[in-house]
Amino acid sequence: MGGGETVNGAWLSAIWPLSRKIASDEKEAIGIMASEIVGVMSRIVNLWHSLSDRGISSLKEWITNSVGVKMLVSDDYYYLMELALDEILKSFQCLARYVARLGKRCKDPVYHRYEGFVRNPAKNYVQWCGWEYAWKKMDRKVKKMERFVAAMSQLSQELEVLEDRQRTLSRMKVNPKSHKGKLAEFEKKFNWHQQEVKNLKDISPWNRSFDYVVRLLARSLFTILERTILVFGNIHLPISQQQGHSPSIESKHALQRSPSSSYVHPSETNVMKRPVCSESEADKKKNKSKKKHVGSPNVHGVSLRYIDSKSCRSMIYSKLSEKGWLLKPVRSTLGDAALALHYANVIELIEKIVSSPHCIDHQTRDNLYNKLPTTIRTDLRVKLKWYAKGKHDPCIAAEWSVAMTQILGWLAPLSHNMIRWHEERNFEKEHNTSEASVLLVQTLYFANQAKTEAAIVELLVGLNYVCWINREARIQEARRPEFSRSRSFNRVQLRNHEDW
Repeated sequence: MGGGETVNGAWLSAIWPLSRKIASDEKEAIGIMASEIVGVMSRIVNLWHSLSDRGISSLKEWITNSVGVKMLVSDDYYYLMELALDEILKSFQCLARYVARLGKRCKDPVYHRYEGFVRNPAKNYVQWCGWEYAWKKMDRKVKKMERFVAAMSQLSQELEVLEDRQRTLSRMKVNPKSHKGKLAEFEKKFNWHQQEVKNLKDISPWNRSFDYVVRLLARSLFTILERTILVFGNIHLPISQQQGHSPSIESKHALQRSPSSSYVHPSETNVMKRPVCSESEADKKKNKSKKKHVGSPNVHGVSLRYIDSKSCRSMIYSKLSEKGWLLKPVRSTLGDAALALHYANVIELIEKIVSSPHCIDHQTRDNLYNKLPTTIRTDLRVKLKWYAKGKHDPCIAAEWSVAMTQILGWLAPLSHNMIRWHEERNFEKEHNTSEASVLLVQTLYFANQAKTEAAIVELLVGLNYVCWINREARIQEARRPEFSRSRSFNRVQLRNHEDW
């Protein structure tokens, strides 16, 4: 493949002529399995796009500029890139295992041996040197797979229509006299539709052989593996981080005014001061000691911080060869607690309410409250009782509105990406292809649970405060003589602090 490895030319030249010879023989078409296979093609296409210059540049930019990632996951650039690498390798591993199973149905025995590579890449990769495509040829193969995906999507729709017409035609033939001239016309349309379906089968993977499909998928995966080694074997800090520049003034401002890992309740004499509190010195020292990342995904003791292409190749093959290797989230993260998607939906609902706090009703309030886990409900009650000690002030409500907007500014993108990540991997949307997929490092999956819950509590406290002020303002307005008594008010506060 690269890195100065010796290619077994005799072995390779003995394989390819055999493949061409067998290609001329009659082979079993994949048929109905085409629907499943284009799903794999779609995932390969997305994986290739994510490893493109544009995809990697976008990932680096996100990791560098995302305040949410720094707040809830880590500010270590190399650690975050290792998380991205592990997910890419896990996707590669799943796809390679599928292709290996598919290879057992091929007539060419060379594809039967692909399973050996998948089981132990570190030991068997030399035998497959030279199977990867050149970058430009891979781009052409990607476009071909995209056409396969589109054709199969259209074919699936036409097969359903054809099946309906088949049933209709059968019913008409049972009693041809009642349909008279309509039967011949409908049968003509049915035959034309049959030909259209046949043409779609020819341009989709439906009529392709297992040997053809496995060869395309296997060579594409070898190319993706080489691309991964190239990209992550040359990881460098972005220029902004090399020069010690902050991502942006806005991000820095948001970081300073956002909730920290430990929220400090204001003293009783300062209840009405700024709602979002800063991090204590003790918490700063505590968090500083945590930056060693004891739960780093790299179990081989090799960091991308000190790696080159050759050592990156060894690390990747070693990782892929390890039995039972999984992309496990660090303890105390939302992924570890299986709460990432749930919290993403909660944050998205809060975001909608914050955008129109005056429109919240009982149903919306109860829907949000029912989604909250016990830990958040408990902390929220304590906070609401604390802030209830002071007098509600419209000026403080304005500060809460600003604070909520800032928190959502760095928290909401992670929740949106979490939802998008699940949607992209939804079985029904498996056949869609896009420029690049969202990675888990860009979501709430690796986010610290305690920090995320603290941010959600701050949002709920602020939301309750703002809704209270809005409700009081409407009541005062309704009491004015000039206000029409016929106007009804069904808008209420989020929930009284005694009810949480």
